[in-house]
Amino acid sequence: MFSTKKTFVAAAVATLFAGSASAMSGSSDGAASGEKINGKYAADYAEIIKANDGKYLDAKVIEAILGKDATYGRDGLEGKLDPANPYSFEVDDSIDGGNHGNAQCKVPAAFTEVHDSVNKNYYSDANFTAYGFGTPIAETAMKKWNITVDGDGKGLPDASVGMTVEKGAKIYVQYCGMCHGEFGEGAKGYLPLAVEENLVTSDFYDPAPMKAVGNYWPYAVTLFDYIRRTMPFWTPNAPFIGDAGYMGMTGYILQSNYIKLDSEGTEIQDEDFFNSEMLMKANKFMKNQGNFFCDHRPVIHNERCMTNCPDAQVGNGKGDIHSYRQARKLPDGTPQYNVPQRMHEDPPGVGHSGM
Repeated sequence: MFSTKKTFVAAAVATLFAGSASAMSGSSDGAASGEKINGKYAADYAEIIKANDGKYLDAKVIEAILGKDATYGRDGLEGKLDPANPYSFEVDDSIDGGNHGNAQCKVPAAFTEVHDSVNKNYYSDANFTAYGFGTPIAETAMKKWNITVDGDGKGLPDASVGMTVEKGAKIYVQYCGMCHGEFGEGAKGYLPLAVEENLVTSDFYDPAPMKAVGNYWPYAVTLFDYIRRTMPFWTPNAPFIGDAGYMGMTGYILQSNYIKLDSEGTEIQDEDFFNSEMLMKANKFMKNQGNFFCDHRPVIHNERCMTNCPDAQVGNGKGDIHSYRQARKLPDGTPQYNVPQRMHEDPPGVGHSGM
């Protein structure tokens, strides 16, 4: 039987907001207008937002809740480090296990509709209704997708499940190479999975670096989880590939990106039996793992403008509408890698248009 207590939305969102309790504790329930949270933030912020059609990121709404000084500049930056701030993006330790400065930033408490929905649907599961849309998924059908792998490896297949990297490479070529290239170099307009490119540019006008597994992806375990859950795109979590196949092709992709297995620089070899234990070893040595952080820059909004806009918002920043740079082009005017294919600008037979 279907149980609303096992709905994906309720379970997943409740986990996400587990670390938001401190910020939500200062919400507007029973608070009089004008009262402050910790003497700083408007306690009735939810009412302020709802009175402004839910525009919680509107500059005037933010100022009404935080005060002008605490909205911008240095004060705004420091204010968002306070978990009680409705706009705080700080991560509670219960979410990520400590102050790692990673990308798991919580949704701000000021996003009141999300918080209200979570409280209603998580704590009152028995009363949850889908408003007539869709049909509850059967437990037997849901079981196939109950395959989440956590960052610590929880949910990975048993160590007996896997295959050699060489065999995984053959499966990758068969099911992935047509889009991502046999060596992860990219094909048919799809992004590459393996490139030797530094994500740090030396000049503001340098083309955007190409992000791939080795130079960008933070965790090897989530790579396996993502591939199994979404690929091949026409039939994800394919039974004819199986956990062993997904594990093998993950090993091949990591090998293609020269991911190491230990501090001595041991590389992944073709004959290695790639399984969950080896995946966890590679997980510790992903090249870009420590470079994700919560963005605490203050939210600054320009007034929306369609006519008679300030010069700073037009073209080259000086009001010339004919002088501007296209981010998707290189300094010499040529497109960045496979942009024409992805933008459907190539003739039939190339890129998405030729699929």
